[in-house]
Amino acid sequence: MGNKLHIQMFGPMGFSVSGVPIATKLSAKSLAIVGFLICSEQHRASRDKLASMFWSESYDTATYNLRYNLWNIRKTIPPDQNGAEFLLASKDACSINPDYQYTSDLRRLKRLLDVPAEQASREQLIEMKLILERELMEEFYIRDSNDFNDWLLFERTRYQRTCQQVLERLLDRYTAAGDLDGAHSTLEDLLRVSPYEEEYYYHIIQLCQDRGDRAAAIQYCRKCEEILQTDLNLPPSKRLRELHMSLAAQDQSKTSAVFQKKDLVLHIRVWEKAGEIPGSVLAEIISAVTSACERGVISKIPKVFLEDMATIQPALIPAYGLENTYSQVRQVRLLNSVSQFFNQLSHFYRTSIRLENMVQSDLFSFTAVQYLQHMCPGSVSLEWDGEPPEQRIV
Repeated sequence: MGNKLHIQMFGPMGFSVSGVPIATKLSAKSLAIVGFLICSEQHRASRDKLASMFWSESYDTATYNLRYNLWNIRKTIPPDQNGAEFLLASKDACSINPDYQYTSDLRRLKRLLDVPAEQASREQLIEMKLILERELMEEFYIRDSNDFNDWLLFERTRYQRTCQQVLERLLDRYTAAGDLDGAHSTLEDLLRVSPYEEEYYYHIIQLCQDRGDRAAAIQYCRKCEEILQTDLNLPPSKRLRELHMSLAAQDQSKTSAVFQKKDLVLHIRVWEKAGEIPGSVLAEIISAVTSACERGVISKIPKVFLEDMATIQPALIPAYGLENTYSQVRQVRLLNSVSQFFNQLSHFYRTSIRLENMVQSDLFSFTAVQYLQHMCPGSVSLEWDGEPPEQRIV
């Protein structure tokens, strides 16, 4: 039968001859040399290139070490069934013998990638995916060979992009065939490869909507928001934020149909010196309302509104796990977020707020109360006695 060599390049690097592992007979640098040659164009490299890549010692020491490792590779990997040697070495270069018969996951992958895109079957795309979902030479690292480690990182990145392209092709096939399960699984794979790509989140959210799973769609919205904020300190795009708000509003509307609203009645007495602190009364209103509501209800409100409100009432940050990185927002945005907050809250509570001693209110808070009365007539009932001196009609 002869010797049958198989080389595994994706996942833990492995060599076997007729099913018997032989990688333990090779040093890490011998394995690295073979890996580098397999990935290189024409499977060939100059001796000077290999010596300088793996050994930083003097030229004589580097060339001696290279000779020893090449000898060890030729000794360990036997000739194939036709008697061909695996490694060819000349005075200036070394290469893998093009006539040597062996199998490798990398060789198989390259053959599959050569198939024209329109001719590749779904089964071939799945085979490529199964190879590429593992890392090239997984966890392989040589401590004193920075050039090799940099090269390997570049190759891993290149094949990761290839994996992403293959998965996108597979997604198109599943989508065209109406295979929702296959499309969903492939989108999950794409998010593992590229976790910050919003387009994949948007696609999988739409898929959840098509399947009638609104709860899963909202969960993916939150996952996208959390990973972008935590890892990149960035908000999601406007399109994704609006989609999240729309889904949350639908979810709350559905919940409110079977949820019996509770009465939320608050009496707030304005502090005598509140007029000296812009926004102080509005901050007190926000604090009183959020403290009186059930935590689970507040958690259902889109985080973007809470984040904006936290700029004037920072007690919301620790209470609801918000990031302490928000700068001041424009007043019009703050007022819009407060009004949206009360509109969302109205699905669960009939809110009534009585403000006493409003004559001492700061002007911004008084304007905010008037704005809420105008914008949220069905969401919150607001009453007050008196007006700040500058607001009185003479």
